[in-house]
Amino acid sequence: MLALSIITPQSAQAEKGYRYWGYFQATAGASNWTAAMTGPTTILKDGDVEGWTFTASSNDIPATEPMASPDFASLCDGTAEVAGKIRVGIVVDFGGAEIAPSGEIPKEVITDCAVVPAKSNGLAVLESVAKVRADKSGLICGIGGYPATECGVEIDMPTATTEPQTMATITDEEAGASDNSKILPVALAIGLAISIFVIIRKRKK
Repeated sequence: MLALSIITPQSAQAEKGYRYWGYFQATAGASNWTAAMTGPTTILKDGDVEGWTFTASSNDIPATEPMASPDFASLCDGTAEVAGKIRVGIVVDFGGAEIAPSGEIPKEVITDCAVVPAKSNGLAVLESVAKVRADKSGLICGIGGYPATECGVEIDMPTATTEPQTMATITDEEAGASDNSKILPVALAIGLAISIFVIIRKRKK
């Protein structure tokens, strides 16, 4: 088998980025996540969904959304309305192993329906399902004990291992067929020349 491949060269220097808890929201009735423009201080209403994901991003690589969709109907299925309170779906995604801090293992995704007092904000909803660790500025550093100590650290962004990309593959049979396709016209030309030569000789006799 003959194979032609291109091997994409990798940069010798890893791209720098930051690892942190990303915050996403979906207002009542929305089907997609939207990156939050503020901290978890927005007053929520019944039917909203809050999303948190441990992620890493850089100038070229955006933060990833929570892996579970903001489906309020599924998250709060069977949770009845309560007077004076609101129901808010919540997803907490602990991210992949490729960005986990050294020695730590990501936890299972939390999907829940928080029932909190009316006019509660995003922080109150998050604290209703997991222990929260924040720094003095209010930045959310850890959720449910993950990560254990760090807070928004700079890292080398993980890069995917790329395999050689095959441009074209020619099997031995195809190679043989290709060779035959070149030999056949030559053989026919030689045969035709011999036939003409024989005919001319016969005419001269």
